[in-house]
Amino acid sequence: MRPAVPLAAGANPLSESAGALHAAVGYAADKIVFIPNGFDLEAFRPDPAARGAVRRELGIPDAAPLIGLVGRFDPQKDHAMFLQAAAHLGGLRPDANFLLCGDHVDWANPELAAEIALAGIRDRCYLLGRRSDMPRIQASLDIATSSSAYGKAFSNAIGEAIAAGIPCVVTDVGDSAAIVAPTGRVVPTRDPGALARTWQSLLELAPERRGALGAAARDRIGRHLSLAAIAARYAALYDEIAAARTGPTSRRLVRDLGCFT
Repeated sequence: MRPAVPLAAGANPLSESAGALHAAVGYAADKIVFIPNGFDLEAFRPDPAARGAVRRELGIPDAAPLIGLVGRFDPQKDHAMFLQAAAHLGGLRPDANFLLCGDHVDWANPELAAEIALAGIRDRCYLLGRRSDMPRIQASLDIATSSSAYGKAFSNAIGEAIAAGIPCVVTDVGDSAAIVAPTGRVVPTRDPGALARTWQSLLELAPERRGALGAAARDRIGRHLSLAAIAARYAALYDEIAAARTGPTSRRLVRDLGCFT
């Protein structure tokens, strides 16, 4: 496990994972402009009422730790690693509960159901399938997680959790480490032991300290990735293009947008 590292001034690694892939297949690297997704901080926000309501609906005590994974059932997401980590944590925190939602994340999925049975956490694992009330779901968590093994670029689910003020633990895939830095935690891929230990380290924090991490994460995403901030970046880019005079086709339009610096 390693802490997420703040970005250096002028750096924009959030663009690198997707930008490098596009450049590798022939896109002109010097014409790539990266503008990240924006998040609705009015919809996704700390919401004690929603937290309590979701827990009552599921029968989870208010004080019980709830760790969540939002994402469709896909090898990329590595639900097996999440569940193996849940089994590890179970010995240390038998009061911990686990919430998963997304396409095909339900008890009708035999592969997922078998992995949960193997982990021995069926009585503490909640499969919600596809949901249309994600702000409520995110607000109900104590920790949000991405356990992706590969292929992840910019995680909307983690951005939404951060906007809801939820501390995040992510695998070191794509842009996830940069998204959570410096308020989250980063673990290697395919290492359930590291994920379980990191969950435990966050659960050992006083609730106030965990809440402060979540609040700092929300403040950071609000400054850099609010809908208004991202809309302003698009407007600035359009202005730059509109103002360009006729010139060589190789004119460089790329600029560092300063995201998360």
